[in-house]
Amino acid sequence: MKLSWPPSRLGLGTPLNLALMSSGARANAKRDWWLPIVLGVALPLVMLGLDQLFFAGSSLERVRELGSEPLTLRLLIVPYSAIREELFYRVGVATLFAWLVFLATSRRTEKAKEISQWIGILIAAVLFGLAHVANLPNVAHPVLRAVVLNGVAAIALGWLYWKRGLEFAILTHMVAIAVLYIAVPPFI
Repeated sequence: MKLSWPPSRLGLGTPLNLALMSSGARANAKRDWWLPIVLGVALPLVMLGLDQLFFAGSSLERVRELGSEPLTLRLLIVPYSAIREELFYRVGVATLFAWLVFLATSRRTEKAKEISQWIGILIAAVLFGLAHVANLPNVAHPVLRAVVLNGVAAIALGWLYWKRGLEFAILTHMVAIAVLYIAVPPFI
């Protein structure tokens, strides 16, 4: 059995699913340039809204804490965490699980690509949420809070990764972190 990488039938255009390296995806990238900005602003607002609704606004403590850090540190966090997390969770975790599910289901169903991508997205979202549990260890239900709130963002970022490419996921993540750690703190 030959295992090819990247598994193009799974939806990966290049080894890192880079939209700007794939001629087929380049037109979409030019057309949808606004998507990372809109989603990057909306995601933290949705997360803060869900936090307020379900967890009594416990995440605002972390936002305030980071908002009191020097601006240079917060500016460094934006690209560092976005690039690191997108490479690990989308390119690494989501792609690996999607590939494994695709290998197991591609001969059994015509929807193997979609099923595989969504399973990869969901597994990466749960792990992404679990990785953020330590951000607020002294709140009620820190695991549930982290998985729900960060999972919402991770699902959106995972969808972007598969549908628009790694660059879109990274840019959206950067905008979301900038909104959360730079734009929001002065108002809380």
